[in-house]
Amino acid sequence: MPRYLPVQLDAANEEIKAVYNDVERDLGFVPNFLTTLAHSDNFLKPIADAYRRLMGETALSEKIRQLAILKTCKICKCQYTIAHHTELARKAGWTDQHIEAMDDYSRSDLFTYYEKEVLQLAELVTIEPDEITVEYWTQLDNHFTSNEVVEMITLIGFFNMLNRFVLSIQVELD
Repeated sequence: MPRYLPVQLDAANEEIKAVYNDVERDLGFVPNFLTTLAHSDNFLKPIADAYRRLMGETALSEKIRQLAILKTCKICKCQYTIAHHTELARKAGWTDQHIEAMDDYSRSDLFTYYEKEVLQLAELVTIEPDEITVEYWTQLDNHFTSNEVVEMITLIGFFNMLNRFVLSIQVELD
């Protein structure tokens, strides 16, 4: 049961309605986490704008982006974001076998070396960001551009924040 009910369109003020309209235009729907976040006049628009940007075009392929996001959501055990991004991961080309193998990716032959680096990055940034070694940074820099690495870390960080919000407030799946 959610701690706070989503702010419905008919109960929203004009600023909230404008945010909902922008999100629906760009994403095709307004996720429950945003309608719940609408209780905050201060945070709804900037977080919705960041989410729209992160889900829009980036330097990363959609496949790599969804890999980083879904692994982060799985680490956080957030069923809401796992459900959303499992579907998006499938649309990006990941199979159910890949999605299942993410939990033990280091032993799996389903992922390329580069994909395993992305999965490891999600783990490191989520669990122990201050423990990332110089050797690992060198490895990343040899395989990804600085733009791609920064975008992956931004995605992972954003989804860590989002997962914590959703879990704390107990946002219901749309």
